[in-house]
Amino acid sequence: MRLKALLATALLMAPLVASADPRADVQRALERIVAAGGFRADVTGAVFGPGTPATSGTIDVLFPDRIHARTEVIDFVTTPEGAWINLFGVWTEVDREQIPVTAFAPGAMRKAIASIDGVRPEGSVMTTACEQRIYRFRASGQLPGAQANGDVRIWICDKDGRPARLEATDAESGTKINVAFDWSRQPVVEAPR
Repeated sequence: MRLKALLATALLMAPLVASADPRADVQRALERIVAAGGFRADVTGAVFGPGTPATSGTIDVLFPDRIHARTEVIDFVTTPEGAWINLFGVWTEVDREQIPVTAFAPGAMRKAIASIDGVRPEGSVMTTACEQRIYRFRASGQLPGAQANGDVRIWICDKDGRPARLEATDAESGTKINVAFDWSRQPVVEAPR
């Protein structure tokens, strides 16, 4: 009897898996970042937007406005209380306007997630962390982790539905940003002492 119940459940689930909506998969994965309240990631490319120098480093983000970026170009912290840049090992308070990124507004991210269009699967890859489904799509606006105004690729971990990686290419300039999410550690953003 138990075996029949398991088989019936498997048969009912099979059509759902086969008819999965790629756009919904991508949107759900990105909404997981918004729901998590932030992220930690290794980043490379035009990290601070199109037209900025390519760099690489690590970024911790707590939505909407707590960011600690440690890159080859700049090490900064921004919080609602202020902004600081690390100059030669000394933290110096600065005007928030001098910081290249000061906020990741959840409303703006949800608007960009809603703009996702033309999603198409590109296969999968097995990593040491998990099997990842790869999708290509178009989006416009501030996705969690990257400004997107053009083509985007995302790698989504099968075991938990979270994004493992995001690659955005700006339609006008061709500049790219690569974001490798690190879900093994919580983001930490604290004002320097």
